[in-house]
Order: sequence, then structure tokens, then C-alpha cells
Amino acid sequence: MTKKLIADIENKLFGDNRKRVVVVLNRDGFFNRHDVIMALQYARVEFATGNSLDLRILWETEWKREEEKRCVFLMKEEFDILEDIRREVEYFVFQTRTMFRFYHWDTIKNESLATLEWLYNQPQLVPLDEIRTRDMVKEYGYSVNKVDEAMFEIRNEFEKLIVKPNYNRPSEWMPAVSRLLLKALELERWHEMEDLVEETNIHFQDFLKKRYTNVVSSTCGQDAPRIVTHVLPFINKQEKEKSALIVVDGMNYWQSIMLGNSLEEHFHVRLKYECIFSWLPSITELSRQAIFKAARPSELYAQNPCSEERLWRDFWESKKLPQFQQYYQHSGVLEVENSVTKLAYVSTDLDEKMHASDNFYYLYDNTKRWVDDKAFLENIKQLLDLDFKLYVTTDHGNIETKPYRRLDGSDKLGANNISLRHITLPEEADRALFESEYAEHVMQIDENSRTYYAIGNEAFTNKNAGVTHGGTHWLEVLVPFITVTK
Repeated sequence: MTKKLIADIENKLFGDNRKRVVVVLNRDGFFNRHDVIMALQYARVEFATGNSLDLRILWETEWKREEEKRCVFLMKEEFDILEDIRREVEYFVFQTRTMFRFYHWDTIKNESLATLEWLYNQPQLVPLDEIRTRDMVKEYGYSVNKVDEAMFEIRNEFEKLIVKPNYNRPSEWMPAVSRLLLKALELERWHEMEDLVEETNIHFQDFLKKRYTNVVSSTCGQDAPRIVTHVLPFINKQEKEKSALIVVDGMNYWQSIMLGNSLEEHFHVRLKYECIFSWLPSITELSRQAIFKAARPSELYAQNPCSEERLWRDFWESKKLPQFQQYYQHSGVLEVENSVTKLAYVSTDLDEKMHASDNFYYLYDNTKRWVDDKAFLENIKQLLDLDFKLYVTTDHGNIETKPYRRLDGSDKLGANNISLRHITLPEEADRALFESEYAEHVMQIDENSRTYYAIGNEAFTNKNAGVTHGGTHWLEVLVPFITVTK
């Protein structure tokens, strides 16, 4: 969840058309705190401190040419900024107490950043004296104890579910695990689940290496698809019903729980949660193509709505379904004729929010707003009113990443297929050379292929990539398939 205190500090420093480099004089020492510096760096703000010479060196060697960075330079002691730099930077005298004017500042100034964040979000109408301010701090302590207890239960339940999970049947455990992850996000404690998430991923990678080819070659089940290529064959088995396929691009499983909760609240529908496999690599060009092609995707495919509609219609024409009963739409307000019995609707709004999110807390906030989007919900209502059974799925999930190293120039080895989470080497590239260089940071699922995936949640970049996809992490590969009925 977005930290309002840090977000408002960012806005004070960089908002109102301020320049991207801000020189700060902070007499109360708030910006000297390690937790504050870490929070700003997590929010993609570069931070440095020093004297006039230090500023000159940074300015000439890095900041003057780097147009994308937002930078804070903290003065150790006040000094006159030289004129050429003064024209290009913003000078800001920052007093933290002004953000806590209703509290007794001397009482709270040394409290943890988490405590300050909580106090900052409590509505106050009148100034509090020292005693009442201390009472508020104690109240926060009580609330933290309750959250600690809740997180203990969440971790305990998670560990029970993943002691021996059947990765071959992810529907047996993925919905329940995702609800626990969602609870941790709601409590702003995702970081306390990361060790369990990565431990699960280690075992999942072993499964993919041994069994993913079997998943790809498997046949469609009676109760649910197993992989994205089975989605249309599964819908085809439901011969007499009006079926609507809703593909929400880039939706993680915990996000689908939020969507399902919203649909239940607004429409009182019944939901059946299943879990299927994305195509690898877990990118739109391949995995969403695999949905609409209902077969192994082609690397020569041009990803666009026209191509998807052509694949959708080709599939149903192969099943002898008349054209007037087929319908495809990419985004926008649905316009459905009564004759349609097989409909596909693709929404990319959530994928755009995912790529714009620095971390899962931002993505959670963005998803919370999206699941109550009026236009999307009106499309769902229209389909339900027309007696469609809805099948909601996605092409891939997503993962909060950490930067490893940008692959460019000779590092790419002439690769023609590279993302933040995987790279496919061309035939002329030296695989042995690549493997020796990146042995600790890449892995393969199929050793006969020339595709390498970033290990764990690493990304091929030297900057914060935020939330993205394209790899083999279980949060990217195991995706929802939800049946919605009135």
C-alpha cells in the first residue's frame, strides 16, 4: 500500500513543477534517518549528502546528464549553491514538524517511521498536548500487536498449505494461498511473506524443469483447463451455453481474488476458482496468443487486437459456429447483439497499472480502484443480464522484481528476444559463453531451447523495474481461471 507520509514528502520536494534535483536543508535531522533514506530510495529517489564540493562532483559526473532520475541532496551544513547549479536545481528548507502540526513534535520526532506513518494518517481536528500525543503512540502499539498476531496466523496457514503442494494440481492450493498473500498486502506486511514466497518458488522451478513439457502436451480436463491453450477447447465443451471469455491482461492470482470479491459484492454471483498455467515465456505476445490460438503460439505472430480477433474467429469457424454468433472486442464499452453465443473481451487496463507500479503495495492500491471501475462493471452487468456464463482469466501474472544487471551491447549476444525477465539467444550466439558469464543469475526450463530466465525475482536491469513479468516465477506462471454464474 502506498505510504502516504513518504508520498507527501515526495510531493513537497518534487511537486508543483519543481525540478528533478532538490537540494534540501533539513535542520531537524529527519532526512538523516536511515529509515527515511531507505523509504525514499525505495520510492526511486536517489539520495546523497555532503557539502558544496560533493554537490559539484555529483552534478558534473552524474546528475546533470541523467534526465530520468529524481535526486535529493541533503546539506550537511548550509552553504551557498553556486550560480550555474542554482539555476538547475530546487532549493528547499524542509521542516518535518509542519507535517505533524496537530501533535507534540518533541514527543514523536524519534518514533519509528511506521509509527509516524500511522500518526500521519489519523484524522485530527485540534492540536494534541504531550500527554494525548503519548496516548496516540500507545494506541498505535496496540494496533501493531493485533497486526503481528494476524501475520503470525497468515504465515502459519501459508506454511501448512505449501508443506507438500501438488504443483501438478495448483487449483488445490493456489486460491487459498493467494487469499493469504492478499491479507498480508492489506496489512501492509507483504515483506514478511517474501521468504515463504521465494522458498515456494525454488520448488516450483524444480517442478517446471521436470514437468512443464508434460503440462504443455496434456489434454484439456473436464472440469477446467490446465494451461492457457486449453481455454477455448474447454469453453467449446460447454456446447449449449452462452459463453463470455474475459481476458484481463497481466492479472496476478491475488488480484483475481480482489476482482472476484468485487463481482460478488456488486452482482451476487457465484464464483468457481481454478488455476491454470501460463505459456512460457510469460509474455502477452505468446501467452495471450496461446489463449486465442488454442495451440502452441508462433514467434512470428504480430500481437494486436486484429490478430486476436482473427484467431478467435478461426477457432469458432473450425467448430462450425456461424459468424453472427461470434464476437470479439478489445476494451471499451461492450456492444453485444442478441445473436451472439461466444464472446471474447480483452481488458488491458490492469496490465498498464501493473507496469506503472513500483511494488506490490502500489499495485494493490491500483487494483483496489480498478476492481470497482464503473465502465468495467457495467460490461460485466450487461453480459450477466444477457445470460452469459463468464470465464475470467489472464495471459500471465506478475512479480515484484529487484534489479540485477542490464543486458546490452555484447551482453545481449545478438539476442532478438529479450525482456526484463528472460532472454532468447539466436543460433549464432555462444551459449557456453553466456552461461559461464551469468551462471548464478539465469536458468533454463528446457535445456534444448535457447531461452534463459532470470533467477527468482531478479530483472535484467540496473534500475528498479518495479512489477513486471516474462519469467518463470510461480506468481507469473500460475494464473486464475474463474467461472462466474448468476
